[in-house]
Amino acid sequence: MAVLAALGGVTSTYINTLGDAVEAFLGSAGGSQWAAGLHVIWIVLAMGITGKPGTGIFIGLLKGFIELLSGNSHGIIILLVDLVAGLLVDFSFLLFRNKRSLFPYLIAGGLASGSNVIVFQIFATVPSNILALSAIFILLIVACVSGLLFGGLIPKLLVNALSKANIVKIAKPGTNTGKMGWIVIIATFIIATLMTVYFKSALKGAPAIQINGAVQNPYKFPIQDTHPEMVTRKMEYKGVMTEYTGYLLKDALNHAKPVEEADTVLITASDGYSFMISFEELESNPNILVIPQGQAKNTSYDIVGPESNKAWIRGIMNITIITSKSLVITAPSGEFYNFDPDKWVSEMDSTQVNLPNGSQKLQGVPVWQIVEASKRDEIPAEVKFTSSEETVVYTWDDINRNDNLRIFTVIEDQNLSFVLANMSGEVYLFPVTKIEID
Repeated sequence: MAVLAALGGVTSTYINTLGDAVEAFLGSAGGSQWAAGLHVIWIVLAMGITGKPGTGIFIGLLKGFIELLSGNSHGIIILLVDLVAGLLVDFSFLLFRNKRSLFPYLIAGGLASGSNVIVFQIFATVPSNILALSAIFILLIVACVSGLLFGGLIPKLLVNALSKANIVKIAKPGTNTGKMGWIVIIATFIIATLMTVYFKSALKGAPAIQINGAVQNPYKFPIQDTHPEMVTRKMEYKGVMTEYTGYLLKDALNHAKPVEEADTVLITASDGYSFMISFEELESNPNILVIPQGQAKNTSYDIVGPESNKAWIRGIMNITIITSKSLVITAPSGEFYNFDPDKWVSEMDSTQVNLPNGSQKLQGVPVWQIVEASKRDEIPAEVKFTSSEETVVYTWDDINRNDNLRIFTVIEDQNLSFVLANMSGEVYLFPVTKIEID
């Protein structure tokens, strides 16, 4: 059970990345939900092997913790998502006397996969109309179909193959399995409900957003009687086209009077999640809005509209204007340019990095991808990373296809800097100011 939960937790983070890539390619509703069943294979497989009540719940909860620790972008909500999926797997198997038939596997896979759509909608930014309900229903259907195929049929075939090969021995349910199973399910349902209520309250954003950093006029948005004009925008998020009404983020920031050197906006949510938006996108994208949720004292704010769906952030606590320290990349041709982390969002992954002033969760880009984008058709012999005090040199063989070695973006007060580190958090050079490709 522990091994299958670990495999599920680690692979789910990468399945999310794969799902986002396919969604971007298809550009249609359900573009990421085709992979929903892949997330629950391990839960259903464990249930099929052990046959013990509570297996799905245990695997789901442990899988959620592993996803959270391995950098899943959904944050702490992923615990509830996986717990509900495990709960539905347990529930599905309890409905059938013959737990070795195909039907409990299919029902478990379909329900567990579709549940992620429902859970995420509970915490989603509410659109200004209900037209999105049909699109959300489409996502739910796609997720359930994915669950039938990937989360139901595949685990059943795996259990049969493992059993015939005598690799595993399928456990027979005990005489008190049904009664014990319903007790576990009811208790877990109550816990999941309490978790939902708690998360809804704990992850609620501030009634006023602190805007500070590299600005001349730090303030809390909104200021009484000085609201910018509200606008309505129709936009697509994860395949769902909806209308949102709110304030232009650009107008809110202009009131703070950013300094001339400012070039990046850092948005931080109530759960500690943060993401950056460049001033360049702020100028070119008219859809970035600050959306109010709730009324009076219960008001909080979300961000919608950025190009990256990772920057659609709910429960905003503060917005910091920052200036970037340049990281110069010199190509073999002699050309040079500044590294722009905003252009590498889809390739980023996050981990805890052990900086001199303490551990921080940072987002980083694999070095080999940065080098490949710069070297044109030439194969480099080595790559030099330079700070103000030292230089670290790697051969191309050390870097090529090595997703472990990354350039991470560090946020320090009002500035950005960069660190060379690996995904286990070990730092090799900080701060990196120059990369030379020879």
